[in-house]
Amino acid sequence: MLYSVYERSQNKGLSMPSIAAVAEIGSAVARTSAAIVYEKIARPRPTTLDQVPPSPAALTTEWLTAALCSETPGARVERFALGPKNDGTSARRTIEVVYNEAGSQAGLPVHLFTKSSPTLLTRLVTTTGNLLPAEHAFYSVIRRELDIEAPAGYYAAWDPKSNRSLFIMEDVTRTRGAKTDTILTRHFTREQAQDAIDLLARLHANYWDQPGLASRFRWLMDPHSWQLRLHKLMLMDRCAVVGFDRSEHVMPREIFSRRDDFVELLLRSRRISADGPRTIVHSDVHAGNWYLTGDGRVGLFDWQCMLHGFGAQDIAYALIGNLTIPHRRAWERDLLELYRDRLRAHGVTDVPDSETLWLRYRQMIPHAMFMWLGTIGSNKLQPQMQKPEISLANIERSAQACADLDVFAALDM
Repeated sequence: MLYSVYERSQNKGLSMPSIAAVAEIGSAVARTSAAIVYEKIARPRPTTLDQVPPSPAALTTEWLTAALCSETPGARVERFALGPKNDGTSARRTIEVVYNEAGSQAGLPVHLFTKSSPTLLTRLVTTTGNLLPAEHAFYSVIRRELDIEAPAGYYAAWDPKSNRSLFIMEDVTRTRGAKTDTILTRHFTREQAQDAIDLLARLHANYWDQPGLASRFRWLMDPHSWQLRLHKLMLMDRCAVVGFDRSEHVMPREIFSRRDDFVELLLRSRRISADGPRTIVHSDVHAGNWYLTGDGRVGLFDWQCMLHGFGAQDIAYALIGNLTIPHRRAWERDLLELYRDRLRAHGVTDVPDSETLWLRYRQMIPHAMFMWLGTIGSNKLQPQMQKPEISLANIERSAQACADLDVFAALDM
């Protein structure tokens, strides 16, 4: 299947791995492999923050004390228990921590959630996708600047030499009664969609067209540069075209027939997002990355794909991924107007007019489609990040939105 799609599309702008890309990947593989071999032999168990632990299994009470208790005199971690593994793009585990009396009296966090990159595959994927700098930026800097429903962060570090990473955050399932779902098991009500719009408007307004945004957060990429990086280092443009064939049965015919034009459509969309006005965007607002707290608030996690681009890309992806097709058709205009209102309420003075935002919304839809075409079109050497049925459900919605909103025309194709 991959060969036939490549043969059909090799004249349509699909990337070939350049010598520089091969060299970069080869260097990352060699460096990361050497680090993992060392870790398997030495089995490091850090006791100070000088080292990033290779995985939660390497944690010690001394290291956790340094990470969690440094601002509480006399506090220390007495013991902890790891929860079961849950691996995808990164490895995920919960931790339950027991403190001494000083730590308990101070109310230090007990229920924690971790993300790490313990294997060669997780390290290469998170590195080539620029995921580690983005998540580090969120939990070390950005989270404390935002008044939104999102997990608190307690530790964030990554080592660019070995590509080790460890992020420790609040386990909102225990602290806030949060429940997560997928596109197959939950669809936003109108009220929940409005709450999600307000959360995204708060995020976007906080950094909207901010002078020096790109230099302040220089480790975040713009959408077009990030897209080209994925094509160059992970061949995700090819994966997306393969994804078309694997999802043909859920697409409108008029969209599937343009599969060989999709990569150019996507790049046009990403260039427009990069043109701004720029803000910080989450970029991966599918159903699985939202949660509902016990008291009904809508929250957002998994900030590893953050970029600085135009906010409408988050709005398009969020509405497509979290509303049924009939609800998206019925509510999208009103929800875009709500987004404009909430941007103003949160301090943006140069809010796009209704027709400009409507056009940008249509133009941003290819990103939502790409994220799942690339997932279902991945090859055997790439991680299977989602179940096929989840990818197909997302592709069905995004492809239908492409048809409903004439996205090819919106991007002059």
